[in-house]
Parts: sequence; structure tokens; C-alpha cells
Amino acid sequence: WACTRFCPSFPPTMNVLVVLALCAAAFAAKDWNPTQIADSYINLGAVNHDPSTVNCSAYAHLFTSDGILHSPGIPDAQGWDSIQTACEQSHSQVDPLISFQTLNIPVLSWNTEKRLGFSWVINGVRTSDGADVYAPAITAMFMNPAAMIEEAWSFYDDNLIKGRTVSAPPFNSTLYTTMYTHLGALGFQKETGNCTAWASLFTSDGICNEPGVPPTKGTDDLVALCERRVARWSTYLPSVQLEIPVMSWNTEKRLAFQWTITGESVDGKSYVVPAISVLFMHSDGSVYQSWDWWDNRALPPPPPM
Repeated sequence: WACTRFCPSFPPTMNVLVVLALCAAAFAAKDWNPTQIADSYINLGAVNHDPSTVNCSAYAHLFTSDGILHSPGIPDAQGWDSIQTACEQSHSQVDPLISFQTLNIPVLSWNTEKRLGFSWVINGVRTSDGADVYAPAITAMFMNPAAMIEEAWSFYDDNLIKGRTVSAPPFNSTLYTTMYTHLGALGFQKETGNCTAWASLFTSDGICNEPGVPPTKGTDDLVALCERRVARWSTYLPSVQLEIPVMSWNTEKRLAFQWTITGESVDGKSYVVPAISVLFMHSDGSVYQSWDWWDNRALPPPPPM
């Protein structure tokens, strides 16, 4: 991958949750509209969910001139012309298309870049046979400070779009989502987390990108990050609502999942916070990059460094 995002240099719950998260998105970003950007993306440039207004040129110009679109089942598209062609190919498969969001989490990165994670449903009619299409999806967007998309990664089962038999997941994604969300523990335990196990999900130089802070790289620092997360909670019981594993053309694994951070902090307060995470893995399953979306302001304060 050419994008420096994946090679950084480092210096010495739930309908109510859906409504709350979509409302929070509007307040979390004063100089951009993450809900509108996501709506335009999932409806191929259409306005107000009107399938007759699909506009693949407008869709392509959500991206920077050299932006990259990653979608399951088709080659990556880079640049406005290529992205517009990919949009037209997608529209030729599902028409009419009226997709909708279920969760939207904007994040302003520590270096002023914008990130957007959202879950949604590809909803419409398959053109090849007139059958209904309903495919859950998750998208991770990485943007410049002007909210132009530099890269968008979408996760969904392409078999649901094309009407093919749905196959078994390409790898055991549930093991990863359980270990990652439970901070190394395999399910609920009285003692929260197992930070050595959590860090071992990553390569020795693996990177975790948590909202609002610089990336954390390497086993020792990942263990310390996990321990700071564990120290917030007296009881911790996260849950995963949606997981979408993808095997890329070069056998690398990718996993996106929507989950909810729930628990009681050490000072006795209860928390319910929606989240989205994306893991990028080598073919052996080791995580070399993770990205998280949640509202840090809605979590218990971290312990002093």
C-alpha cells in the first residue's frame, strides 16, 4: 500500500444507541457533516435517499483526486475516474438503491485528520434477477483536514449483492472480536482483561490507533495501553453486534466490527458507548494495524500516565 497511514513514523447498543450515535455525530464535528458524507457515500451520490438522483461524479468527488476506494470483490479504485467507474459498476448491480446508516462515529485525529466509521445496510433491488438485496456493511474512512476522503475501506459480503450462495467466513473472526473487545480475555471474567494476550494479537511492531491520541506501536507499549484501558473499569462487559471478515486478493485478512463498550467504572458509574473497530492482518492472522472509533468523552477518564 502506498498510503503512509499504514506505515507511520513515530516521534522519541440497540435502537436507542443508533439514535444517540447519529445525533452525537452532528455535535462531534462542527466544521464537517459526517452523517451527510456517509449518506452520499452509501447511496452513490444520491440526494436525500432518492435513488433517481444517483450521481457517480459527485460520489467520486467525495474523495481527493488521488483517493482510494477499497471494496470487497472488486479491485481497488484510485482517482476520480476510476472511482466513478467503480460507482457505476456498483449501481449496475443494485438499482434502485436506498441504503441507510445504523451507526455513525466521527473522530478528529490527534494530527487534525478526520476519520469516520459507520455501519450501514446496502438496501435495494438486484438488477440481474429483481431480488431484494439486504447486506449489512461497515465502512472506515480516512480523510484530510478538509474532510475529503483519502481512503475508504468497505466491508460486506459480496455474495449478498451478487446473489451467490453465502459461504463460510474466511477465518474465525469471532475469536478476534472477543479477544480484542475483552482486552485479551475470552469472555467475561471477574478480573478484567489479559493484556499480554491482547498485545499478542499484534505483530511485534503492530500499531493500535485509538481516537484522539498518537498511535501506539510495539508489544510493550500495547500492553501498557491495554492496562490503562483495564484500569478504568471495575466491571467490564463489552458486546459485539456485527462482525464482517474479509479475505483480500493477496490472502491478507481484514475484519470490521461494530460493538458496544459497557461496564462500571472504578468510581461506580455505568457506561454504554457504541464503537467500531477495524483490524488489518497478515495472512497468518497477526494484526499489524488496528483502528478504533468511539467517543472518548463518553468513557471513564483514563488513569494518570
